[in-house]
Amino acid sequence: MNKLGLMCALLFILGASSSVASAEVVLVAASNNPIDELDTRQVQSLYKGRLTSVNGQQLTPLNAAPGSLERNEFLTSMMELDELDYTGYWHVRRYSGQGTPPKEFDSPAELFTILKKQPDGIGYLWIPSGTKPKLPEGLKIIKIK
Repeated sequence: MNKLGLMCALLFILGASSSVASAEVVLVAASNNPIDELDTRQVQSLYKGRLTSVNGQQLTPLNAAPGSLERNEFLTSMMELDELDYTGYWHVRRYSGQGTPPKEFDSPAELFTILKKQPDGIGYLWIPSGTKPKLPEGLKIIKIK
């Protein structure tokens, strides 16, 4: 194999291994939020505006900005939608007077700030699998079952 062929093979292997490295979406809320666990259907219903509380606890979903890695991963893995379908869904709901989409945040730092001020808020992060996100004091992970 010539040098060019070897370099191409190496780049392919590196590219394939980086795409195999998995990541996951984790939910984040204020530490004093009594909700510790949600199932996928509850999360989907929250982010579609069909559910506003769980076990009597009000929850306000927060969404990453359109086009962000976090939002794309969240929509794909949790909501089973793409950006176009999700945005279209909210256009119809808003037009028909059935609510407004979740407030958006631009960065994890902004999400953390919002959650500290809004105890009923819930947001998400995209993190590599097997790593524990470093959350500021006063925030916690909500388990997805």
